[in-house]
Amino acid sequence: MDAQVIAGVFGVVAGLVGAYVHRNGQVRSWLPHLAMGAAMGAMLLPRHDPLGPAGWMLLLAGAAAWALGRPQPGLPRPRVAVALDLYVMGVLTLLMPALHSGHGAHPGGNPSSWWLGPYIAVLAIWATARIALAATPSPARSEAAPNSRVTSACSAAMMAAMTLMAFAP
Repeated sequence: MDAQVIAGVFGVVAGLVGAYVHRNGQVRSWLPHLAMGAAMGAMLLPRHDPLGPAGWMLLLAGAAAWALGRPQPGLPRPRVAVALDLYVMGVLTLLMPALHSGHGAHPGGNPSSWWLGPYIAVLAIWATARIALAATPSPARSEAAPNSRVTSACSAAMMAAMTLMAFAP
């Protein structure tokens, strides 16, 4: 089985698990993970993707804004983390076709090193921000505290799956 297919299936499963652990919570808790899982499925089957990379970017950015909610002091950390995950997945979704298209690719079909830098930079910024969020003191009341480790692991799994899909031979 192809490494990209395995990574894509792994990403879809991680999105579904992230949604499942919040199944009894608010829609704001589980719907973003379902959207990320759907985006992973679309990347897995690009010929059957009704939205395309730009459409998924808009959908994921809208889901991030909705998941974040209205600005307020002391915004719950899990909502900020999920919004960050959605925005980064949207940006990586836009970069993914550039890695696989003829634009910027070497004659052998290998991705150009030009796209490697921005992709790695986005992942590094995401990882740094997630570590910073994990290191901040937890607010007294958090709407997703019991499941935050699971959803963080699911988000990390989806980012890893996207990276494997982007760079696996």
